Amino acid sequence: MPKAAHRVPPAPPEDTKGRLLATAIDLFSEKGYNGVSVRDIAAAVGLSAPALYNHFPNKKALYQAAVAAAFEGPAQRLLADLQADTPAPERLRRFLHTAAREIRQIPAFCRLMDRELLDGDDERLGFLGEAVFSPIQQPFMALLDELRPGCDAFLLSEMIFGMLKQHDDMLALCGHLAGAGDTDRSPEQIAELAFTLVQGYLQGGAA
Repeated sequence: MPKAAHRVPPAPPEDTKGRLLATAIDLFSEKGYNGVSVRDIAAAVGLSAPALYNHFPNKKALYQAAVAAAFEGPAQRLLADLQADTPAPERLRRFLHTAAREIRQIPAFCRLMDRELLDGDDERLGFLGEAVFSPIQQPFMALLDELRPGCDAFLLSEMIFGMLKQHDDMLALCGHLAGAGDTDRSPEQIAELAFTLVQGYLQGGAA
């Protein structure tokens, strides 16, 4: 009597959902929101489109869940730095170091943010601002205002995030610029220089 064929059990639903979220971030970052279909994402993880709908009702819901999941870990670590029971300057230094490391570790998420800024879709930008970034930016602004009361904490926070991210954004070009030297600076180098520059402003004169 022939042996029964060995059957691989299906992946648990949570594993399938996690693969869908990770794959969605990769595809959205490569092709943009409008360049990716539900069918594309399903096919990339070996599912049919109807099977994907067992996990997410539509592309918008999948996009929002994927973005939130990709930033959940970094957000928790950044909030922990902001809420630590340490002096404000040390909280700032820790936050900058964590932010610089996280930026380096989530390149697909960062590429997707760049795409969204270029696409300029108001609904998706509203989701990113309100649901993803504001829970970090608000306490970060409070820390900056604690360090320098009356400063333009919103503008300063935007400039700091830009400073931390800019080196990685420019990395491909850096090797062609005079004086670049060892182009790939570490997150620690980026964060420490940012801390020195920001501290110089925070400890300066009137805002």
